[in-house]
Amino acid sequence: MRVPLLRAKVPPLPETEGSLLRSELAGQGIPLFAADIPRLKAFEKAAAQGVPVSLVEDPRAKRAWEAYEAVGKETLSHA
Repeated sequence: MRVPLLRAKVPPLPETEGSLLRSELAGQGIPLFAADIPRLKAFEKAAAQGVPVSLVEDPRAKRAWEAYEAVGKETLSHA
C-alpha cells in the first residue's frame, strides 16, 4: 500500500499553484490526501502564541483547523 502525500502550505484560492501541483502529482500517479493544509496566517499566529490553531483569534482559524480534521478523518478511514 502506498502512503498518500500530504500537501501543506498550499496557496489558497484564488492562487492557482495549488490546483496545478495537485494535477501534476496525480498525473504522475502519486497518491494524495483529498484534503490539503492551506497556507494561512492563522498557523503563524498559533505558532507565535504556542497554541493549537483551533484556539487562535483569527477569522481563518476555523478553516485551518477543519483542514487538519479532514486529514485526520481520512487517515482513520484508511487505518
